[in-house]
This record gives sequence, structure tokens and C-alpha cells, in this order.
Amino acid sequence: NGHGFSVNEVIETARSVTGKIIEVDYQSRREGDPARLIADSSKIRKKLGWQPKRADLKTIIEDAWAWEKKHPWG
Repeated sequence: NGHGFSVNEVIETARSVTGKIIEVDYQSRREGDPARLIADSSKIRKKLGWQPKRADLKTIIEDAWAWEKKHPWG
């Protein structure tokens, strides 16, 4: 089973991990935008026996934030 996170979960977790104020400007969907996006790794997990190194949102954001702090210019 893949993992799914709401936009609000991602924003709140990023705020918590970074200690930064992250402002949000909610807008209506634009024409052509999908109503819902889902990233699901269950097929590759089942077919190839693959497991992600990081599966929980907090760890994913912590790792990304640590990299960003070490490489502020990309």
C-alpha cells in the first residue's frame, strides 16, 4: 500500500521540521489541473520487492531540509 499525504499535512510537517513560517495562499483549481494527485509505490514494491529508504513524511522532509541547509545555492 502506498502512502498518501494531504497538502495540509505536508505544509504542517514542513513548518514543524524547519521552524519556518510557511504562508499558504489557497486558490481554486486551474483549468486542466487534476482534482486529485496520488503517488503510489505499491506496484513497484510488489513487483520488484523495492522498499523506500524513507517512507514517513517527517523523515522525508527532515532529510530534504538537511540537504537544503548544506546546499543553500542548489
